[in-house]
Amino acid sequence: MNWSKPLGVAAAGLALCGCASSAGTTGAEPSAAVPAHHSVSTASTPIAPVAKPGKPLLILNGQLDARPGQLVSLLLDGVGRAEGHDTVTAESRAFGTAVRLRWDKGDHAYEAVAPLAMTDRPGWYPLSVAIAGRTVATDRIQVVRSVRPSFTVGADWRAPRPGEPVALRFDDLYPGERGTDFTVRSPALPRPVRLVHDNVIDYYDPRAFSAVPTLKPGLADGSYAFELYGPNGHRIAERHLKVRAARPGDPDYLGKPHGPDFYDPSGGYPGEGRHEIRVRAGGRVGVIWHDAYPDPGEETRLTATSPAFVHAVHLGRDTSKGADGDDPRYFGVGTLRTGLKPGRYPVTIVSHHGRVTRTAYVIVTSGGK
Repeated sequence: MNWSKPLGVAAAGLALCGCASSAGTTGAEPSAAVPAHHSVSTASTPIAPVAKPGKPLLILNGQLDARPGQLVSLLLDGVGRAEGHDTVTAESRAFGTAVRLRWDKGDHAYEAVAPLAMTDRPGWYPLSVAIAGRTVATDRIQVVRSVRPSFTVGADWRAPRPGEPVALRFDDLYPGERGTDFTVRSPALPRPVRLVHDNVIDYYDPRAFSAVPTLKPGLADGSYAFELYGPNGHRIAERHLKVRAARPGDPDYLGKPHGPDFYDPSGGYPGEGRHEIRVRAGGRVGVIWHDAYPDPGEETRLTATSPAFVHAVHLGRDTSKGADGDDPRYFGVGTLRTGLKPGRYPVTIVSHHGRVTRTAYVIVTSGGK
């Protein structure tokens, strides 16, 4: 069994997961789990129990603290494919109708994803799974009250900075809501942004729509309106977001940068790097930049420039360094122009909206071909 269905990724970065299982038990208490309407990270999905040979194992996801209309995933493991000639069904008043489980060759199990009925009232609903009419596993589904449509403009503990990504989300999983064409307009955004459903981020919620646009880099401090428009161009909701640029004394005003440093890209993954490097004209050189307090949104615009480079080098964030205690690190690989004369050539990185400029040198040892 290889349980690999997407469970959603939190826009706010919370890693949560709920998984309950029962193996042919009646009225078993479901395992503790997070609400299904919370976004869940696939990276934190626990390893599901392994079914004993010949003993069916029912695994549910999204069945706790779930709103009407949300999806519940069902997986019946420990049942051989030969038994698939018999009908495998799940029944619960929470679904409003019987749910047929289909054989999945990849997971070697019977699976289904079914929506909870929009008419469900809050409470616990028994669930049973049967093969050819014989019950082989049971569990329960918890349904909570519907929540009115909500439009949120994400922000963390501080006001977002100009040029920083901002999370937009509209959730209208509520009886009677329709349409899928939603747009957000704001003077803080370069252009209108369409919200779309992401089946990974919001796997359980079929009516969640989101986007993560970037604020204009040169925004003045202030409060900006974000207006949500529906399919017919009518305004649904409005929210305000306070934007404030970094000021002297803020950690990200000047950051704590180190670099640029260099490494030989032919050696594979960059190490710590060094402040100078010797390269032949026409060769390649890796550039590294560290910053303990990077400028928010800098991942999309941090570059290294040099008269020796064919093109400016975009420095992408090293995502492997996110949890090992090291300062955020950025790197990229540039190509030197052919025909360069031997000598020292500056490589410059400008960060923090132009407030920080650092230069190191590439030493060209000989002319290219």
